[in-house]
Amino acid sequence: MAVDSLLPVSPTLSRQHVAGAIKSAANTTGVSFDYLLATAKIESDFNPKASARTSSARGLFQFIEQTWLGTVKEAGAVLGYGDYAAAITRSPSGHYSVSDPAAREAILKLRHDPDVSAAMAGVLTRSNGVKLGRAIGRAPTDAELYMAHFLGVGAATRLITQAERNPRASGASLFPTAAAANRSIFYERGGAPRSVSQVYSLLNARYQAAVDAPSTRMAAASLGPEAATAAPDNAAYLASFPQSPRVGTEVAASAPVFRTLFQGGTRTEPVSPAVASLWSDSRATPSAKPASFTERWSAAFDLFSDRSGRFSNS
Repeated sequence: MAVDSLLPVSPTLSRQHVAGAIKSAANTTGVSFDYLLATAKIESDFNPKASARTSSARGLFQFIEQTWLGTVKEAGAVLGYGDYAAAITRSPSGHYSVSDPAAREAILKLRHDPDVSAAMAGVLTRSNGVKLGRAIGRAPTDAELYMAHFLGVGAATRLITQAERNPRASGASLFPTAAAANRSIFYERGGAPRSVSQVYSLLNARYQAAVDAPSTRMAAASLGPEAATAAPDNAAYLASFPQSPRVGTEVAASAPVFRTLFQGGTRTEPVSPAVASLWSDSRATPSAKPASFTERWSAAFDLFSDRSGRFSNS
């Protein structure tokens, strides 16, 4: 579990309620239900009240404040939260703010709403999926999508390609900042650096462990057999990318769960103009239906990714 502390879960926020919110977000954004479910398992153990002690991360998907404000600003209108989006201002430097303290508090509290949090998580996932697919020339696996959240799209691309082409290269040498912030991922317990293939394998194993966790299966099963047997891959919106053999895994080592884009880090990059223009002509009200959402994803977007391929943690 990626969070440092947990607040009590309201009795009304049952596992079925949370799973239903994630399923709805998957249907709305076109992102795999199983993927979002596993991500919620890793990030918060399905607790919408989860709170990180070492950062501003909150909620089911552990959004930090700036990532949350930026996502609501850029995607809120399309997803039916136009009033909230309109209250957020983006500075020329890419910083997001809300002038009214009460409105700011209300928007940040939405991170604890599983319906809103899951929808915004789907937005970020879809953006990263398109970018990563174009970068590696094929449809990424769900575990590789999670690597993009961990390292950023640029670094995830390098990890995937190096694991295929130069598997014995040192992961710590390739990603020194990430290695310094996440030693358990990039180094063995004895201190020896892991190869890029081993790092890939470990991240892949961590994601798969979340997929196979009993609590994940129970959450899916709470919605009935249809949800429990849903397709495991983000096939729908990644169908345009060719399929190719996946990177082999060497190691399934045990280590503490790593931190991801949703939880922490020092990424300050703004949403790109391409994303802003994507939603600029759709000023929906909070009650608007997001029926045309999936039709609008026609290009690779740039939501909070790490162009330089570096990762640092707060």
